[in-house]
Amino acid sequence: MGQNSHFLDLFFNPRSVAIIGASRNKETVNYYLVSNLVNLGFPGKVYPVNPNATEIMGLKAYPKVTSIEGDVDLAVISVPARITLDIVRDCVAKKVKGITIIAGGFSETGTEGQKVQDEIHRLLRENGIRAIGPNALSPINSANNFVVGFRPNSKLPQGGLSFIFQSGLYQPRLEWLLNHFHLNMTKLIDLGNKMDITEVDALEYLAQDEDTTVIAMHLESVAGDAQKFIRILRETTPKKPVLVLKSGRTTAGAKAASSHTAAIIRSSDAVVDAALKQSGAIRVSGLDEFFDLAKAFEYLPLPRGNRVAITSYSGGEGVFTTDCAQLQGLELAELGTETHKKLSEVFPPWEIPINPFDTGVAGQFHTFDVVNRFVEAVVDDPNVDCVAVQVGIPPQLAASTTGHQLLKPYTDLIARGKPVTVWGMDPDISAGMTKDMEAHRIPFYPSAERAVRALGALWRYANLKGR
Repeated sequence: MGQNSHFLDLFFNPRSVAIIGASRNKETVNYYLVSNLVNLGFPGKVYPVNPNATEIMGLKAYPKVTSIEGDVDLAVISVPARITLDIVRDCVAKKVKGITIIAGGFSETGTEGQKVQDEIHRLLRENGIRAIGPNALSPINSANNFVVGFRPNSKLPQGGLSFIFQSGLYQPRLEWLLNHFHLNMTKLIDLGNKMDITEVDALEYLAQDEDTTVIAMHLESVAGDAQKFIRILRETTPKKPVLVLKSGRTTAGAKAASSHTAAIIRSSDAVVDAALKQSGAIRVSGLDEFFDLAKAFEYLPLPRGNRVAITSYSGGEGVFTTDCAQLQGLELAELGTETHKKLSEVFPPWEIPINPFDTGVAGQFHTFDVVNRFVEAVVDDPNVDCVAVQVGIPPQLAASTTGHQLLKPYTDLIARGKPVTVWGMDPDISAGMTKDMEAHRIPFYPSAERAVRALGALWRYANLKGR
């Protein structure tokens, strides 16, 4: 078990887990419920449960959960809905401490499904057993390589970011998010139908979790005590940023949410939006923004002000980036005399503006390191709070001693409390840069708009936190 006394710690740090519905067939998703734990090196005991197998992934398999000799902290149930109630009865007899129910087919399907879900809930409540789901793939903890999921994971990069989801929308892209988009995650919980454990419990747990520095939450509804939820948000946001992606904003979206996880949309979107703003949460409008900001808040320090220095490979992109910055509440920094002196060394044969700085025209008359010369020049400028940089030549950022030296101005900015975000000229050309830059906690985005939006969010949260 972990250091957190909250009941949810059992789900993230089980000493033993029974995988009910475990499969030997690599062509089925249930195969990965065991193989991920084995391949990633989860240190707890894993008990595969399958009445038609004696061994799975080198582990002894059991016909029923009640056949397991040792204690079971957590039971992960991945069987059809029609037999889930019987499996839950077995779990009660085994005295398991917690349950995750993966299968759908309950309250989201209508009256009959609701009746079965209610009976499961009654049975668990009477026996003091807490449950995630139904209709949930959960949880994940990178600290102990514990992952409940339907896809293979090669590794779980550790960081300070924790997710709360109301559906498995992350699941098909989890490997990409962690190992290609380079999110550094500590914990993830998928709540599904929220029969028992709700967003209130999850937020309360992560708010006091020492490993969590950023909370990113996807909601279709608020199923728990709404007043308690807002109170916990208010108490948490001065200490940790909380990003909220609230779907079901439109009439059609609310209807889809109801059929998906039996969500009850309790209030109009305007009411939800006002409550989130008053609590200090950062509401995002889509998945790109959700994951972009999650990365920025986990990677970067908060800026001390809203003065931004910008460089791009064309004057036109510099103008567009300046517009984006102003729309995000940022203002162009008035770069100091010493910075002007340093940049004048890489000017073309005429005077050019230094913010935004056109590295394309300067680069026509100098070597390819013009971009780095700009970053070096603004590192110590007291008028600069944050920096947005367009990069474009892969050899600059080769994974070598030289390449790492070229990254030093960026890491120096971050060390001085000045967040820097980067975007590329061409996705194909820039692809090779991303891994090396993000290994040094320099977030790389596909466009100026997304890079500057991340800086704007950091500034708005810093400003709110300061107030």
